[in-house]
Amino acid sequence: MGAMTRLLRGTLYGKGLRVGGLDGYERVIASIFGRPDRVPVIVQPYTYAMAMHGLGSNVFFREPEPFINASWNMATYFGFDFWSPVFDFYNIEAEALGQRLIWRERSEPDVDTREPLLASPEDLLSLNAPVAGKAGRMPFVLESYRRYMDVMGLPPICYCCSPFTLAVLIRGYVNVLRDMRRNPGFLHRLLEFLSMDVVVPWIDKMVEVTNAGIVAMSDAWASAPNVTTDMVREFCLPYVHKIIRATNSATRTVLDGGSWGEKDVADPREILDIKMEMMVPGNAFKPLRPFYVLVWNEDYEAVGIQTARAYTDEKKVCLLLNVRPDILESGPADVIVDAVRKLIREGAGDGRFFMLVNLVPLGAPAENVHTVVAAVRQYGGYPIRDLDAAFRPPAVMPFEEWRRKDGLQV
Repeated sequence: MGAMTRLLRGTLYGKGLRVGGLDGYERVIASIFGRPDRVPVIVQPYTYAMAMHGLGSNVFFREPEPFINASWNMATYFGFDFWSPVFDFYNIEAEALGQRLIWRERSEPDVDTREPLLASPEDLLSLNAPVAGKAGRMPFVLESYRRYMDVMGLPPICYCCSPFTLAVLIRGYVNVLRDMRRNPGFLHRLLEFLSMDVVVPWIDKMVEVTNAGIVAMSDAWASAPNVTTDMVREFCLPYVHKIIRATNSATRTVLDGGSWGEKDVADPREILDIKMEMMVPGNAFKPLRPFYVLVWNEDYEAVGIQTARAYTDEKKVCLLLNVRPDILESGPADVIVDAVRKLIREGAGDGRFFMLVNLVPLGAPAENVHTVVAAVRQYGGYPIRDLDAAFRPPAVMPFEEWRRKDGLQV
């Protein structure tokens, strides 16, 4: 079945035309637009997939075939509904511009904050835009997306770094704060350059290669308490809106969905409103747009899942909550199951909800990951009921045995 047919089936199912069963991708689509058959759970395989296969970061984050095959194996072995090819997406544009990275064997590369690319404002004069798709590890990203489409039969969700966070990565956090106060004109020039000369061409190239329907910018540094909401509105949102208007189309939704900080402001709606504003400008056909609000565990544990749920119900968008990474490492099973029950009880509502395993710590036992997926499957069926029933632990095959039988070669 083709990708467009699956997209249509999921959309119609979510809107009430519940005919036949759903595969994992269709379940996610149905949850974005309405009520699926059960709550979907998705994963970012990331470094856990790397560790499961004994790979180092120089292979996993540089070579498309082992990166995609290991990620597919991890997501498929545990039975997640859907996965995205997640690399160190904050670094791609920065590295392509010339920012030095630090590489470690068992973790993702990171920006070398000791050597910011733009040590002074004058450095912007000699900064050239990268050739989209050719500079740095951009070819790795594009080839990884091609391989993802080969194994999944679907276009990926494409990722990029937002201009504000990209500015922090190549200029330094303290320097950016100083620029806001002392040299805002320079900072606006930098953000304009990063938006229109770096991020927009990169989005266009990714979509040219993949025909992706969703491109998600991530904006970790545009989050409280790193910056105030006034700073976000002056130095972040205008450029997010420019990028969305420049790259969005009738078949493509570009949004910025990677910030947080509800717990760090007096009224959580300040942050939730900003998240909505990071999605909607420039989008035609809004009823058919795959919008969602992602609230991280540090925030929903402080302000309450019900607060987030009430907001997304009001805005008629999907709520996405992550599973706390630390409980995947520490367990035990009853703690994991109770956490899943709570997310479903308070977050699932009558639809427009799904769960994300965004990070599995390297030391997490495989049985803990299986427990998360099994608990969502057992308790997440719509209409939600029987949340107090005894948990049924899954019977699972050891990974290496499964890998020899059903896995992709890595």
